[in-house]
Amino acid sequence: MATATTDRDGETLRIRGELDFDSVAELWNATESLFAAAPPSRIDLSGISRANSAGVALLVEWLGRTRRQGQELIFVNVPAQMRAIITIADLDTVLPLV
Repeated sequence: MATATTDRDGETLRIRGELDFDSVAELWNATESLFAAAPPSRIDLSGISRANSAGVALLVEWLGRTRRQGQELIFVNVPAQMRAIITIADLDTVLPLV
């Protein structure tokens, strides 16, 4: 089973591990209270070893949740594998990637 972990450093949330169908639901549950109380302004994905469309869907959910609270969110160090999915899904104009 794939796993993903988080580590918060100020306004940055670092994600490590795999973002796939197995780990995304668990990661969403683990970060739900964080996004409800004090969402990060930056998510660093440099620690992602593998990702699929479920991982990209999680980014969209995090972005939506943050924007509904009137805040902005950017994604940094997005792995090439995720960037390819984002481009194919035509989300490169929606997701703020740095």
